[in-house]
Order: sequence, then structure tokens, then C-alpha cells
Amino acid sequence: MSMLSSVLNKAVVNPKLTRSLATAAAEKMVNISINGRKFQVKPKTTVLEAAKANGYYIPTLCYHQELPVAGNCRLCLVYAKGSWKPLTACTTEVWEGMEIETDSPAVIETVRSSLSMMREEHPNDCMTCGSNGDCEFQDLIYRYQIDAKHPVRSLLKHKSKKTNHSITEPCYSPFDNTTFSVARDMNKCVKCGRCIRACHHFQNINILGFINRAGYERVGTPMDRPMNFTKCVECGQCSQVCPVGAITARTEVVDVLRHLDTKRKVVVCSTAPAIRVAPAEEFSTEADFDFTGKMVAGLRKLGFDYIFDTNFSADLTIMEEGTELIDRLNNGGKFPMFTSCCPGWINMVEKSYPELSDNLSSCKSPQQMIGAVIKSYFAKKLGLSTEDIIHVSIMPCTAKKGEARRPEFVQKGKDGKDYPDIDYVITTRELLTLLKLKKINPAELPDDKFDSPLGIGSSAGNLFGVTGGVMEAAIRTAQVITGVENPIPLGELKAIRGLDGIKAANVPLKTKDGKEVSVRAAVVSGGANIQKFLEKIKNKELEFDFIEMMMCPGGCINGGGQPKSADPEIVAKKMQRMYTMDDQAKLRLCHENPEIIDVYKNFLGEPNSHLAHELLHTHYNDRSKTIHDMGHHEKK
Repeated sequence: MSMLSSVLNKAVVNPKLTRSLATAAAEKMVNISINGRKFQVKPKTTVLEAAKANGYYIPTLCYHQELPVAGNCRLCLVYAKGSWKPLTACTTEVWEGMEIETDSPAVIETVRSSLSMMREEHPNDCMTCGSNGDCEFQDLIYRYQIDAKHPVRSLLKHKSKKTNHSITEPCYSPFDNTTFSVARDMNKCVKCGRCIRACHHFQNINILGFINRAGYERVGTPMDRPMNFTKCVECGQCSQVCPVGAITARTEVVDVLRHLDTKRKVVVCSTAPAIRVAPAEEFSTEADFDFTGKMVAGLRKLGFDYIFDTNFSADLTIMEEGTELIDRLNNGGKFPMFTSCCPGWINMVEKSYPELSDNLSSCKSPQQMIGAVIKSYFAKKLGLSTEDIIHVSIMPCTAKKGEARRPEFVQKGKDGKDYPDIDYVITTRELLTLLKLKKINPAELPDDKFDSPLGIGSSAGNLFGVTGGVMEAAIRTAQVITGVENPIPLGELKAIRGLDGIKAANVPLKTKDGKEVSVRAAVVSGGANIQKFLEKIKNKELEFDFIEMMMCPGGCINGGGQPKSADPEIVAKKMQRMYTMDDQAKLRLCHENPEIIDVYKNFLGEPNSHLAHELLHTHYNDRSKTIHDMGHHEKK
């Protein structure tokens, strides 16, 4: 455990969840004044933090509460008495007697001048931009009333208008739609560098960086490769922090809207565990409010014919994955066994660690399991074929879009053609866009319930939305199935709960001969932590039997498709709400779900049966060679 502690000490922890002025060690206070008013703040506090804490507004673009400070947008400039130049509020720490001005004419003019130059470079297509209404740059332009005084330069008009990029890089394209998950339109980039820092700080993948200098500077990938040919895991954390529409989830809102409006087919949706608390803040309810009933009511109002709960397939995943783990323990198999629920993690394995493919559980993710069951089991119940149903999956994750497009996740229709188990994946942010387009406020609607037969899920399945939740759900069921005499009480597996990047616990299970063994379990979230952890495993410094991996720090509640929030505690609040929902639930074990029992009895047979393997299990591909070959070709 000492080795594990060393990893834990180096684990990346979300700064917005750990850095709080209120919890800082008691120190002598610093006296400052802001615009003539006096305050006392703690030492080492930045001017921006002090201003925010006391209700003052300072504009920012490059600053983000989750990321290391950069100070390169130059919008947060303030004046301090005695300083010969304006100071960046995000990087400057307060000093005793500091007199700060945030609204002097010189400061306002500097901000307006910077915004004017950015405005001149920015496309004027806000009305069709995916970030319209959720764009920090748009808000700043309105706040400071920056009019378009010059024609907007477009990087696309190389023939009619020379730009820095067209002169130096005639083959460069600002567009990149090569992944199904994330789209880039670098015409809209304001060069804040947030995406670069997110890719490094959260995931340590570093596929984004600044290219060139001065007026030629832009954000690009290594050797300007398309995103799909880099080691990008499609987690969407870059889109989560982008203040504009330069990096977004590839939207499918218009396609879904078309099916809801025309109703030519049966339109079904399934909702992930992590999204049921996410929209609460958007519709002016408490962030920890259980929005499930309101969410279902909103989806019904949107026009979905059937609304199912992906918690059901999370329970199904535990039945299959738990059985697989027990089988490996009893009959031998590749260890450690890794969970396979997170498509970002699967992308990392296939692109960077293909040697670990056999260690992955063969189970599909809950999204793909419910997709397979809807297009087979449920379709037959309605007397329909695969092609008669449009299935929309609502997820907190951008990588789920790419997962749904994997060529193996299809079923045959009556016409012999392949049809996907999931037709469209929309993120939580896209769901909010749909609701706004149809002028629906779920908070004003009476609660509704999911439809049967795929609408009941246990609270253990609901825990899939947080880091450690898959592990906790699996252990609950595995201990009961194997007959552990003194199982860990429900909700008491505290060692793998919380927002730490790496967690571990020893868990008792029984083998087929009745012998009780201690299974070494670990939970890791965030790509940077995953890489550190795998290095320890590779060097045999750590040994585990069962490991849960999640690419996004904190798990799905902090997914790349979740609503953007300025609340530094929002992820912690969502996580606590998920735990509270578990504590208050009556159904807390996956294997006790009556609809799970029914689907095995009347359709699948038993966990890991032939039909279960056909519908609910998958295989993985080595994509590292594709990236390597492309790099080799470029060098030639």
C-alpha cells in the first residue's frame, strides 16, 4: 500500500474541488482595496480570486477554474497603485496595502481594444453556431458593446483574401470532423489555450498545442494530423472548457429534431445515470436536486414514444461483467481485468496500450447493451424490426458518439442491411438545446416515469455516473452471488468513493470451491492518473485483480458533454447527490432488478449465455498501427 500511496500523492485532483479560500490554513490576512472599498483576504490570493470573492467583475477568456493559470488573453488587466503597468488579475497575487482599480477608463479601453481585435477575426455566424447562447466571447462582446467595424476575415477565403495562414500554410484547413465525437472549427478559435491545458492537465495526452508565432499562431495537432489519426480519446474535455464554438461535440440535434417532428418511425430514447442531476442548474433548481422525474417529463414533451433508463443496462452490465470476473477467478484468465464501460478508456487502450486488450472485460458498455436489447428484445415485443426504431442515446460523454458508430455494433434488418443499435447520441448540452428549441422547461412539468420493460434500474446502476460506481455495483452483486458470509454493507465501501484520482480496496469474494479470497480492486479516473497507474502496473510496482477506469476526472458526472458551469463545486455536489439517491433507494442491488430477472428468464437465458455473448459482448481493435503508419508516411 505504500507504493499505492506514492501514486495517490501524485494523482491529479480537480483543482476546483480542492482549492478553496474558505478552507485554506489560517494565516495573517492581507489588507487590500478594490475600487475604493477595503477588504481583508488571505495571502497568496490572486487579484481575480479576491475580486470574485467580493462580488467584483473582471473579464476573462483564458482563465478557467479547473485549469492551471495561463494569463495570455490579457482581458483581466487591472491597475494597482504604484505599478508602472497594468497587471493580469489571474496571475497577480495581492500584497499588503494593494489598491486595485478594475474600472478605470484606461482598463475599459484596453479590454475593448482587445475584444475589438478578436471580434474582427471572428466569424459572424452566431445564429447557427452550436455554442450560441453558451458562448463566453459572445457575452463579452455584448457586455462591452463591441460592434463589427471591419469585415470579418475568414481563413477559408484564400483566393480572394490573403490571411496569415493562407500565406504560410496554403493547405491548412480550420475544419476537422474526422472523429464522430468532437468537431473543430478553428476559424472561431480565440487562442485562449484552454483546450491545450485541458488535454495536458486532465489527460496528459497532449494532442493539442500552439503552432507558429505572433499573428501566425494557431491551435493544431501534431504534424496537423486529423484528430482521428492522433491519440485523442474523444473525451471532450477540450470542448467542455472551450469558451467559444471552436471545439464542440459533433451535434446531432437537427437530425433528432427531424425524427421527433415527422414521427415516421418509433422514436425511443435512453438516458444515462449522470445526466439526471445535470440539467437542474440550467432550469434554476438546486444543483443536487434529483431531476429524474422532471427529465422524463421533458423528454415525453419533446415527443419521444418510449423513454428507457440506461440504469437498466448498467444492471445488465454488472450481471455480465460480474459473471465474467467470477469466471476468471474460478477458471483462470487475464489479470488484472479492466472495466470496459468508458469509451474514452477503450480509445486509449486501442490507440496507446493495445497489449492490454485481452485484459479488458468483453462486455459492451451500458449504452451499447441497451441499444442491442431495444433493437432485438423490445422490437420483437412491439412486432417491429430493427429498422423501424430510431434509438437516441442521451449521454454526458462525447466519446459515446464515436462508440455508437463502431461497425460491430449493428443488427440485421428485414432487408438484410446492417442497422446501428444506437442511431444518434446527444450529450446533456444537446438535450438542453432541444428543450430550448421547443420552449420546454422540465422544472415546470409534473414528474413522469420511465417506460417498461427497460425502465427500472437499481441505485447501484445509477452509481455508474461517478468514479468508483461501476466497481461498487459489481462488488455488491459479486459478493452476494459468490456467497460471501459477511459482505460489505451497502454504501460503506468508502475507500473507492470520492474524487481522488486513484483509489483502492481489498474485497472478499468466494471461489467455486468455497474458498474466500481477497480481490485487490482499484479505481482510477482521469487520463493523467491512468497513465501513471499503468506505468506502475507495467513495472510490477502495483498488483491488482479488478480495475475500474474512467477517462474523465470524477467519472461521467464530469463528462465532456455535461453543461458548462462556473461553480467550482458543481462536480462534488452532483456526486453527493448520486450517493444520496443510492442511500434513499429501495432497489440497491443489480441482480434484484425485476426487469433484469425478466429479460434473462424470457430472452437471454443466463449471464454469459450464447445469446448474451452475441448481443452484449464485443471485441477490441489495435488502432496504434494506423497512427504509427500515418506518422511514418508523413516523415517520408
